[in-house]
Amino acid sequence: MDDEISAGDLVRLAGADDPVAFRLLVERHRPAALARALRLCGDLDDAEDIVQDAFLQAFVALDRLQDPERFAAWLGGIVLNVYRASRRRQAPLA
Repeated sequence: MDDEISAGDLVRLAGADDPVAFRLLVERHRPAALARALRLCGDLDDAEDIVQDAFLQAFVALDRLQDPERFAAWLGGIVLNVYRASRRRQAPLA
């Protein structure tokens, strides 16, 4: 049933403090986000951490998403940015 609701509508509802809408966004987009994070880092535990952080950042920034229908692509960019930030933190100081 939740597949009948567009990502854009879920984003708008979640942005209006509907926790069920955000949970549905997570359930719908987590598999792709996890697959992307796993391709980037190669470790399931690290990928899980990246995805969790990415969803947190997405939740906080929902009001800045200009096109709610593009949530999946936007989240993919957040996953990439979280991965890059984690790599910078792990980089040895020379």
